[in-house]
Amino acid sequence: GQSLGYGFVNYVEAGDADKAISTLNGLKLQTKTIKVSYARPSSASIRDANLYVSGLPKAMGQKEMEQLFSQYGRIITSRILIDQVTG
Repeated sequence: GQSLGYGFVNYVEAGDADKAISTLNGLKLQTKTIKVSYARPSSASIRDANLYVSGLPKAMGQKEMEQLFSQYGRIITSRILIDQVTG
């Protein structure tokens, strides 16, 4: 399964999302530069705690992304989107 190069991280605390954005936005991973920003909130309870991450290396897996982002706070959910045709 190959990543589409983007995913989502949802933190318990909005302040943790701020820390992740300020530290990880623009980080170079392998040959990619990631962009980390707020996602459109899916509910009021996670407003400002849900991040959209783009530019992930295609080889990056779920565990690697969680390890990278867990340094900044407790994660509720995270996922890397995978191409549904190729898996």
